[in-house]
Amino acid sequence: MRRRMAATILAMAVLAFPGMSPASDLYKWIDENGELHIATSLADVPEKYRDQVTRTKLQTAPAAPTRPVSQASQPEAGVSDLVRFEIPYKNEGSTRRVIIPVTFNGSVTAPMAIDTGSPGMVISVELAAKLGIFSRDSGTLLTEIGGIGGGALSILTIVDSVSVRGARDEFVPTNVMLGISPDFAGLIGMDFLTNYTMSIDSRNKVVVFQETPPDPGARGGHDEGWWRRTFEDFRRVRDHWKEVAKSSNRRPDSKASAFIDFQAREAQRLLLRLDLYASDNAVPRHWR
Repeated sequence: MRRRMAATILAMAVLAFPGMSPASDLYKWIDENGELHIATSLADVPEKYRDQVTRTKLQTAPAAPTRPVSQASQPEAGVSDLVRFEIPYKNEGSTRRVIIPVTFNGSVTAPMAIDTGSPGMVISVELAAKLGIFSRDSGTLLTEIGGIGGGALSILTIVDSVSVRGARDEFVPTNVMLGISPDFAGLIGMDFLTNYTMSIDSRNKVVVFQETPPDPGARGGHDEGWWRRTFEDFRRVRDHWKEVAKSSNRRPDSKASAFIDFQAREAQRLLLRLDLYASDNAVPRHWR
């Protein structure tokens, strides 16, 4: 079953073209379907959304030195009470991908590429094995992830926590894939990045994450839209495999039967984990 990938977010030009001007504006808006879009020019924003757009300054080479990268730092007094986190990065060869260290489940740290064109988290099979994803009943559903080059098989699962220095997210739907570059263990997508304002300091080779104002209505670090979309996606997959298991004519001892049963079981486990996490965070029933 094809997993719907709403890859409508424009890639930030500073990541694709490191030689761009020292400071650029990013324009962010939400369309009528609840999807986040980012453009580097106001001219690229559809006219009907221009009165809703939020402008963010993205700096690639600040004139003043930044604070030491070994510590999380606070903005200047009176500017903001939101915390900033600075993380050293490396570039991946000629492609110039920005690679930063990311810690999963508080125990395993791996190099990850920032990818503003990816809706969610993607990790390698090797990293998933280190996290014990294949050795516990955590929900590992074989699915397909879409992209510009077409679809590719992946395993949909959930990572308990993802942290980049002080920036952190919990209960992160993640796709496990073969063929990840040997230079990094996966991609950090917009699911994580939209929780922070991000800038690149190419002079000091650091990525800066700054907290965005907290949403007082959020539950478990996610807003109502995230909960509704995730429940809808997980429930749709569960219902699909439940119907396949019910309606297919199959021999109980066949490989096809075993695969169908596995898919139905794993889809149910993913939905159960989501529901338990929602209950732990007092998510209202009408969000589910």
